[in-house]
Amino acid sequence: MRRLTLILTLSALAPACLGAASTGAAAPVVASASAASAAPQQPQLTSAQEHYLQLAQAGVASAESHWRNARLGWYDELLNDRARYPLATIWDIVPLFESLDAIAIAQPTPGNRAALARFASGAERYLNRGLRPLPGYSPYPGDRATSTETWFDDNGWWGLAFVNAYRATGSTRWLADAQRALRYVAAAGWDAQGGGGIWWNTEHPYKAGEALASDTLLAVLLYQQTGSSFDLGQAREFLAWANTTGFSAPNGLYAGSSLDATPIDYIEAPLIYAQAVLCRLTATPAQCTRAEQLKATALSRFGYLLDFSPQYDAIYLQWMLALYALDHDATLYRLAADNARDVETRARNSAGLYLLSWNGETLPLKYAQPGMLQTQAATTSVFAWLAVAQPPS
Repeated sequence: MRRLTLILTLSALAPACLGAASTGAAAPVVASASAASAAPQQPQLTSAQEHYLQLAQAGVASAESHWRNARLGWYDELLNDRARYPLATIWDIVPLFESLDAIAIAQPTPGNRAALARFASGAERYLNRGLRPLPGYSPYPGDRATSTETWFDDNGWWGLAFVNAYRATGSTRWLADAQRALRYVAAAGWDAQGGGGIWWNTEHPYKAGEALASDTLLAVLLYQQTGSSFDLGQAREFLAWANTTGFSAPNGLYAGSSLDATPIDYIEAPLIYAQAVLCRLTATPAQCTRAEQLKATALSRFGYLLDFSPQYDAIYLQWMLALYALDHDATLYRLAADNARDVETRARNSAGLYLLSWNGETLPLKYAQPGMLQTQAATTSVFAWLAVAQPPS
């Protein structure tokens, strides 16, 4: 579904050249000035990582050749899109951002880092300075109205992609962009008057598990990079609510929303990983124990070969792979690798694009429109994050 509320002018689509300073009292960024230009050390990739890297690069190249809108200087939501507002929303395109992040982390060549920097610069076009009480990221590039309907989970996913861009390049510009997202959510998305929780969007229809998941992990990863008391405070506040009101005790996992407690895979993995990281940063072993318990419950509930929809399952695998890098549980790597094996052999359509489900079927319309960039990019991102992950010995 398109999240559009503002008529877009072509002049508004000019790429923004935004500096690193965030609006409002931004938390200090703990990074040296030299880090912004110093290239990360290039890792030695295994043959498996090389294979996944080639698949990811081919997937990104296909996205570039089939969805890039040369006239508007960005990417369309759908193949051959003739809509009045054809460009991809944040939710449509975040897996492409994450794919480029992972490629540049796995192989930090000048070319890969430059490609990521060009994309991240374009990603800044989603910043809506008209939002109140602080600027945040609205769904469509060029949105500028105060009344623009804006999603708080979008801000979390977009912020996480900026954090990974910082991880890949060392540029504090992208870290500042991520901080904007968290500050906007904290100011506009957290229900301080109603006992906590994060709204799904600015219309306040319900408290959303996907917003809680993406924004909690964003706060944790920003704290990991900045050491900011603000970031830590948000992480702890969000997690405290998640582990009480936002938790479904009968299911043993986090609730999908305040309307439906059913757990969803792409909500669980970011919250599990957030606790695993925070317990190590703050020396709180109880959180590590809880993360392990939640991991076991999630693996049991969602199974091994995933069949929800690529845009959701890819996020689940991304953060389960991140957890694998932390706790070295080889089960998590095999989970991702075995799903990737099925993807490689089954998910491509007759045109060679990753537009089918991971078991080779046409995706239901309730999950994916035909020809969605999001489907291609989400599947590509699985290969990209496997290229980052060192296989178990």
